[in-house]
Amino acid sequence: MLKGLLLVFVVVLLLCFGVCSSQPAQPAGGRLQAFQMREDFGTETLSDCYLQYYYYVPCPTWSWFWAFCGPITGETMGAFFDLGDLSTGTGAACDPDVCHTLETVRIFDYAGYGTVYPGLFTIEMDVYCSTEQGCPAGPKLWTSGPLETHFAWNYVDIEPPLCLTTCSAIPGPPPSAPRILVTATHTGTDGFYPCWGFDNISTHLEAGCVMHDISCLPALYPRPMASHYGVIHSGYFGTGLQYCPPFPIMDGRDTTRDGSQYGFIELLWTIYLGCSGPSAAEASTWGSIKSIYR
Repeated sequence: MLKGLLLVFVVVLLLCFGVCSSQPAQPAGGRLQAFQMREDFGTETLSDCYLQYYYYVPCPTWSWFWAFCGPITGETMGAFFDLGDLSTGTGAACDPDVCHTLETVRIFDYAGYGTVYPGLFTIEMDVYCSTEQGCPAGPKLWTSGPLETHFAWNYVDIEPPLCLTTCSAIPGPPPSAPRILVTATHTGTDGFYPCWGFDNISTHLEAGCVMHDISCLPALYPRPMASHYGVIHSGYFGTGLQYCPPFPIMDGRDTTRDGSQYGFIELLWTIYLGCSGPSAAEASTWGSIKSIYR
């Protein structure tokens, strides 16, 4: 009888550990390492506007970042973007009514072994319409096929440029504020690399730096408790997008369970957009709908 009760207690304890634990899932074997570098301002791709969520905090002229190494083959990292959000950096907010064309995605890789050992460290990037929690809303709109990234900034061109009107959070008419999810899945035979670049809060604070973005926008922390946005836009989606909404990545020096010390960090990812307005086909449809009520 006593053995039976002990067995039940152990089973309940194990179940509670799996269900009740508040510790978020993380990529297998993941680790963070701090690096200091400069942004490549002046070499930006030509586009009408861009949107990014990560901080660039000069300290005094360079900024600290985290390199996240460790996701294995099949695991997915990603970020979602709300068109119309105020972008960190030097650019103005993209007009949510007309900036509906995705042209380029910029990502940062701290490893850069792909071109040295072809096929080992490939990724595949995908674009979806997104929910406000960062979950895919519908099928893929675009996929890159296998990519081999190099060290530092990688510009992934969307060919042909992708119309995002169908992802509008405000369907209209007129449609406005597309929301998209961009993901990168490790598909190579050795998925340990690339090492994804994230922004960094704690190293700046420990170094006594002034917490501001390059455009003097306050770099508020901890995120998302005190940030410019109510949610973190970058995270870990697991294998086969099993985690939705994604699990955010905590600053490497945060010792709390909820990110209340330094907060969560954002991928060094930027999207570049064209601003020619909604697609002609859909605009024609909305015109037909409006004519019914005239």
